[in-house]
Amino acid sequence: MRPTALIYHDVLVDGGLDDSGFKGADALSYKLTETQFHRHLDLIGAALGGCAPFCLPDPATATTMGGAVVLTFDDGGASAPTRILRALGDRSWRAHFFVTTDFIGRKGFVTPEGLRELHTAGHLVGSHSASHPMRMSYLAHEAIRREWHDSRARLEDVLSAPVTVASVPGGYYSRVVATAAAEAGIRVLFTSEPRRSVITVDGIAVVGRFSVTRRTRDADLVSLASGQGGAALRQRLTWGAKKIAKRLGGEVWLAARRKLFELGGR
Repeated sequence: MRPTALIYHDVLVDGGLDDSGFKGADALSYKLTETQFHRHLDLIGAALGGCAPFCLPDPATATTMGGAVVLTFDDGGASAPTRILRALGDRSWRAHFFVTTDFIGRKGFVTPEGLRELHTAGHLVGSHSASHPMRMSYLAHEAIRREWHDSRARLEDVLSAPVTVASVPGGYYSRVVATAAAEAGIRVLFTSEPRRSVITVDGIAVVGRFSVTRRTRDADLVSLASGQGGAALRQRLTWGAKKIAKRLGGEVWLAARRKLFELGGR
């Protein structure tokens, strides 16, 4: 069995404003309340039988860590060094935080001081690209490489430490995205493709992940954290259908997806 990596985003105060991360109905669907998030951590802890989630700092760890649960947090919202850090700290758990560096210090996003807090607490801080392009795999090779390079350079400047992990924004992964990441110095790259297998591309480990949203059922979260196949298979099948729609629909797919989330939030 290979690692089960889970994708989280932001955590909001119960009944409070949307004050962390990107805006919009689409982004909001991935944000949990504090009550939901603490329940998720309790369920994951129970499924792990007292063990803690792992971090994957290098290809060797990623390709040999069988059966581990890995927690990842995308975007770099302001809740990372506050609500999320406190909740993980209460359990002495470590996680990956992937930051969109062009947004560092903006309203709703983590500050340089917040990033240093995460790093000092033992979490792995990595790149989520510089600008969060909507369709990263459709950019020119040099543009993709620049997204990784500039983001990594910014984080290393803030942390005064090497940054070698990253996650692909928007789920638009391709071999070119991985190759460009390798050229920019990334060693472990997380995608949004729901799989437990780890592949190696140009010397870097490419790790799949499973999405967690505010609508994720407790039973499905337990299934994923326990290494079972039910919820994983359902995500895999859904992903396959979405992948075809994304390839054929292009920008039309993105617009339709945003509209569906807007209607669902009414």
